[in-house]
Amino acid sequence: MKAVAAKLSVIVALAIGVNAFALNSCRSSASLEQSRRESSVASASSLGEIERVIAGLERQINKTPTSSSLDLLARMQLSRGRITGDANSYSQAQKAINRSLSLAPKNVEGRTLDAEIRYTNHEFAAARTLSAAIVRDTPREISALAIRADAERELGDYSAAANTVRALQVVAAGSPAVAVRDARLRFLMGDAATADALARRAEQSAERSGLLGTTLSFYPSFRGQLAFDAGEYKKAIEHFTRARSVAPGDRVATVGLARSLAASGEERTALRLVQELTDRYPDPVALSLLGDLRTRVGDSKGAADAYALVEAVADLAASNRQIYDRELSLFYSNHDRNLAESLRLARVEVDARKDVYAYDTLAWAEYKSGNFKAAESAIRRALAMNTPDARIHFHAGMIFSKSGNSASAVRHLQIALELSPQFDVLAADAARNELNRLGGKS
Repeated sequence: MKAVAAKLSVIVALAIGVNAFALNSCRSSASLEQSRRESSVASASSLGEIERVIAGLERQINKTPTSSSLDLLARMQLSRGRITGDANSYSQAQKAINRSLSLAPKNVEGRTLDAEIRYTNHEFAAARTLSAAIVRDTPREISALAIRADAERELGDYSAAANTVRALQVVAAGSPAVAVRDARLRFLMGDAATADALARRAEQSAERSGLLGTTLSFYPSFRGQLAFDAGEYKKAIEHFTRARSVAPGDRVATVGLARSLAASGEERTALRLVQELTDRYPDPVALSLLGDLRTRVGDSKGAADAYALVEAVADLAASNRQIYDRELSLFYSNHDRNLAESLRLARVEVDARKDVYAYDTLAWAEYKSGNFKAAESAIRRALAMNTPDARIHFHAGMIFSKSGNSASAVRHLQIALELSPQFDVLAADAARNELNRLGGKS
């Protein structure tokens, strides 16, 4: 366990709170290029530059605090959190914006940042309420409309989210951030082809808009995930590689590329990428993937160390756990560890947000806990939108198999493997094994 102890020293040094960053861009609540204001700090795209700006702002604020300087400090702290996964940065951003609003309560910039930070902290209901209030006061406020659409989507209110996206299209026609929100909703609602076309258009628009760094890299990463979900691994590799070319340290792009390489049979190259990433940012989702890849190449001890680190990070970051409840529940369920906690976290998720992935996470936790009727009820809700995600169909197949509905089990396992034959480093083989056991054709 020396490797675990050594990595823990890095985790403590970072004071990492862990973010729920996107391994599946539609499963994640990670912010989408939140607004045009994001581009105002895009030039400070490296962590070192952001730290220097934060230090300068803090010195200025100590002398003469103003709402505008506090707003910028909050924005930079939010950006730092998105790069490092340090949830403490989000807490600091919330404190800065609270102070800004105490100085200027009607400041639209501060109010919008307040909603955005709460969204990032997974306070989705609060984010929706705050952004809706801004929209009532300023109906054409693009940033508030965008946050409102995101919060409605995470709360599972897809009809409301679609209406808000249409309102965005009126006030920000041609915006890449609007197009990609539309694409995300289309995917969730079962229209992968339109989602792909919109995502391509969004990336082209983002390039023309002069976006930089991780703000720009989101767009090819999103396209990469859509390609991965469609089983087009070569295209996924191309998209994620392009994302890393504009933001070399981007975690979403790196993990997406690693998954795509592994799906293409290049497990050791994928392993190296994830190892390099977790050496810099010990994120529990990346650590879980690291463990799976080590399992895949036969390194059982290395896998055990990586899995132990996931739980260690979770323990260290318990105060910020709402940010990654979903990912931690799935980790526990996927690896048959701490199943009571997996179920507790999944139930907390459904209480907070009712999107298809919350029900999918709950279904999988109920299944692993032996509650097969509850699992079937939850997975039916996860399937309600016909989201073309192989993981949901894999879970459905396993659940229906256990509940005795073999025909549905075979159908959903086949859908999972048709959508993306190597949708997961370990679970894709489990899907094939179960399908063979049931007498279906893979």
